[in-house]
Amino acid sequence: MSVFQAAGLSRRGFLIGAGGVAAAAALTACGSGGKPAAGSSGPWEFTDDRGQKASRDQRPARVVAYASSAAALWDYGVRPAGVFGPQKTAAGGKEIQAGNIDLNAVTSIGNAWDDFSMEKFAALKPDLVVTGLTGTKPTDMWVLTDDLGPKVQQIAPIVALSEYKVTLPKVIERYAQLAVALGGDANSDTMQKAKADFEKASEDLRAAAKEKAGLKVLVLYGDKDGLYIAKPDFFADLAYYRELGLDIVSGGGSEDYWEQLSWEQAGKYPADLILTDSRSYALPRAQMTQFPTWNQLPAVKANQLGDWSAEPRFNHLLATPVIQKLTALVKGARTDITA
Repeated sequence: MSVFQAAGLSRRGFLIGAGGVAAAAALTACGSGGKPAAGSSGPWEFTDDRGQKASRDQRPARVVAYASSAAALWDYGVRPAGVFGPQKTAAGGKEIQAGNIDLNAVTSIGNAWDDFSMEKFAALKPDLVVTGLTGTKPTDMWVLTDDLGPKVQQIAPIVALSEYKVTLPKVIERYAQLAVALGGDANSDTMQKAKADFEKASEDLRAAAKEKAGLKVLVLYGDKDGLYIAKPDFFADLAYYRELGLDIVSGGGSEDYWEQLSWEQAGKYPADLILTDSRSYALPRAQMTQFPTWNQLPAVKANQLGDWSAEPRFNHLLATPVIQKLTALVKGARTDITA
């Protein structure tokens, strides 16, 4: 359990879910995944990134998944029966994590990290549960933490795919493997084009990072109590952007994922470009202006600011536009803001 969970999921758990604070090392993905049966009959199994094997007498037809996992599977043609985790905003709009899911076509099992209805879950008669793995412990899962996980497991097996200290293409690959095992199509015209677009977008970002050598990028989440500085190694998308050559500043301290700072410490890490968490529960940049230390940051004064989500999109179709927007920001940014 993370320190954020200990502080209460309703306020801070969303920072990274159940994720692996002070974990010693990244969990190694185990095997290539599942053995899809011919058609929908015959034994089915899939080994997840905890090394745990989910087995069914036939391919699962009724899947319940965490929002970002459901969104990753959706575009491959795997349509979960139920979804948990943030899906709708307070205003009734769609959360970033929900991707292209038709929320009217699925049953919501709960709309927050501390909201999971066992009654609704059991009523769906699920064959399989899918969620993200955010640390090295088997219980470091989105929503399905120490107490809830075993209860869910009694009803249906859980597949957890790692988002912890792995790069974006690897997570996308694992979701594609699971989608295919569940009867989805990773080679549809749409997804083939999406993969090509992703690869081009990645190369464009690589070129932009090279062109803007020296550009320092800071990624953070803010709330009324302070700032949380992202540590790129722990986020699949940020780790990938670093691999492509983007200079992303890393927070310090011993905890995974984030370094927490007070608003008085906002200027600790000089940056030319600042990306802030755009999820609906993060403090909007418009409200950050109430803090004088924020307004004094060189990147803020220069309006070199952009959006980022602490929960990446785990298929090529969803991830490509995010990379394209980041590339545009990098191309348009000055590199001398902190000079």
